[in-house]
Amino acid sequence: MPITKNFNTHSPQDLDNGNAPSTSVDSVSKSILDTNIVASAQDKSNDASLVESASGYSHTGAFADKPISNNFVWQAGTGVNITQTDVDSQTFKVFSLSRAVHEAVDNPYWSVPATSGEKGIGLFQGSNLPDQVQTLVDYDYVFNDNYDPNGSTGFEGSTGRIKLNDLQYGDQLRVRFDFNAIPQIANTTVEPALWYSNRNDNDDITFTFPLTTNPIFFGTGTVANTYLNRVEISAWITSNEDVNALTLPAIKSDNPIIIQPLGLLITIIR
Repeated sequence: MPITKNFNTHSPQDLDNGNAPSTSVDSVSKSILDTNIVASAQDKSNDASLVESASGYSHTGAFADKPISNNFVWQAGTGVNITQTDVDSQTFKVFSLSRAVHEAVDNPYWSVPATSGEKGIGLFQGSNLPDQVQTLVDYDYVFNDNYDPNGSTGFEGSTGRIKLNDLQYGDQLRVRFDFNAIPQIANTTVEPALWYSNRNDNDDITFTFPLTTNPIFFGTGTVANTYLNRVEISAWITSNEDVNALTLPAIKSDNPIIIQPLGLLITIIR
């Protein structure tokens, strides 16, 4: 007499009615499946927390041109002039940073959570930075101390920089540049950018170019009005020349205009 084994197969009616009997094989399979799902979810949770903790950001309002006489607050109608000469030469006006302005304006306005009290790191005083990054801003960098002040890179005479040296290959840089624009002529278009110079391991500048975002148009009826702009500009960090690059925010205009630089939100995404 042949020996038969019961594999607990169920009729379609049993399955349709939800009456399939529970078996030890089914229970074991379900247990294994549940365990795998829980483990997979846990792995994903752990991975997500690692990614979130690796990314980070910094903020500064330390633009060197902010007026000392008015407690570093722009007065109506004043700012950095993009002149007709700048327009004619199609110059990207670079906006410098300053340690003195940083110490005056980058002060936390909250009490909880407490910050470190350490200067030179930005508004958050080291909180919220990406892993293994000490700072994203160098307030003390002076371009003319390192390169020919009579050169043609566009950084001549500038101070400060967005500091990329602690970043890793594969990081994405995103900079939100906040500024007011006061058109002087109707139908003016401005191009915000990160002015960017790649450098090799010897600090030799290899290539300089603007990383632009969408242009902004100011049409009729805009003259002498003040417009707040918050533009985001991105770049990838994929080589030694990116990690060692010089960069500052900049603006080019096709007509004279007044710009009031306000702040930089510098975000690193991993």
